[in-house]
Amino acid sequence: MKRSYNPIWFDNEERKEHCLTIAEIGEQLFRQVTGAVQGTREEDLQHIDCHWKGKKVDVKGLKPMHKEGYILVEFLNIFGTAGWCSKNSKAEFIAFQFVDHFLIIDKDRLRDFAIGRCPEYHEENVWRQNHIKPHEGLYKWCGRYRSKDLFTYMLAEEVKKLADEIIYFVKS
Repeated sequence: MKRSYNPIWFDNEERKEHCLTIAEIGEQLFRQVTGAVQGTREEDLQHIDCHWKGKKVDVKGLKPMHKEGYILVEFLNIFGTAGWCSKNSKAEFIAFQFVDHFLIIDKDRLRDFAIGRCPEYHEENVWRQNHIKPHEGLYKWCGRYRSKDLFTYMLAEEVKKLADEIIYFVKS
């Protein structure tokens, strides 16, 4: 199945290919390592990449920030609608890929923990800037300039403590 996406999510063709490649590689590896079953195109649009142990999982491929010890938690996407860690996302678990393992965590527990680490939410306190570095946006309400997204950065080590499961794999 070819990944679904909205063409206006990406600044340019090169960025689109880069992001989709990271996603596809992570999802394929997760299915290979765990035996998870790929979701449908319709499910993909609802933040469900695959089914694992009877649960709906959104897989986050290996990003440079993961190698640096951070993750991004998205509450609203660039249109201001359900991000992958929102109440309305249909995913039940999020699987973050790291260099040699996946951290699998209950989406609602991750969401509640992230919200609890950030200051009380007020729209006027959202830091709107493009290319916010993870260490600068740590536990702050962030969003891109001229966009409606809402996210924060978290330390991967804190998220690891919340993990329901950690699945190690051998790098090929």
